[in-house]
Amino acid sequence: MTDTGSQDPFAIAIAEDLLRAAPYDAHPPEGRPRDMAAGYATQDRLVENLIAEGRRGPVAGYKIAANAPALMKRFGVSEPASGRVFADQCHESPAQRASAEFHTFALEPEIAAVIGARLTPDHAPFERARIAAAIDRFVPALELLDLRGADMSAVHLPDVVAQNISNAGAVVGAHGVGADDLDTARLHTEVMIDGAPAISVTGGAPQDPVEAVQWLAGHLAARGLTLEPGQIVLCGTHAPMHPVAGPASIELRMSGLGTVEFRLT
Repeated sequence: MTDTGSQDPFAIAIAEDLLRAAPYDAHPPEGRPRDMAAGYATQDRLVENLIAEGRRGPVAGYKIAANAPALMKRFGVSEPASGRVFADQCHESPAQRASAEFHTFALEPEIAAVIGARLTPDHAPFERARIAAAIDRFVPALELLDLRGADMSAVHLPDVVAQNISNAGAVVGAHGVGADDLDTARLHTEVMIDGAPAISVTGGAPQDPVEAVQWLAGHLAARGLTLEPGQIVLCGTHAPMHPVAGPASIELRMSGLGTVEFRLT
């Protein structure tokens, strides 16, 4: 374990909760409530702890949350939030996971950007053209979440950021399209659960995916972090998070992008 992670009892407690799929506990620090900077600092130490102990990782990419204007307004923030996706929880479609791994499983259908070129802090600020050129392709993806019984309408956003924003992995599709060929206004997203329609929406992307990656690259650069080739960026959900009680067979279809298959056993 790294020194920074070992000195943060809140990060250690959160790590144990995540690994056990324990009920959500904010583990608030003493004194004033966390702000976003403190939330990210705890998230960083949480990630250090999990990777150094060999219990997660390495980082396979990032998720962007609360990037729809209505969600930013609800949480009282002027920009989205980000969390990590770990390699041992990032799967190519088709994939399956056991229900027992989750306390309260939910999913979100998203577009994932697959990064093709390194975006380092010394490249910032990032122009859109550079970001578009650095994206190898966009593919369909299911973000896997474990809400752990939390009332997401009442949580304090910095505390959720500290806990990696409920991410429990992702399932990503193949092929995809380049940035110039992605039309989110016409893109139809459909999720089938056990053969029955559960989500159906057209034009549900919370923001332009290239702009989402542009924001994330700048946000990470400000924290001294780099987007690496091969990493993914989950660009925001196209529909409200959808709880699913297992076992279940789940299929995501995105017009022009492809499909993702996931089984919760």
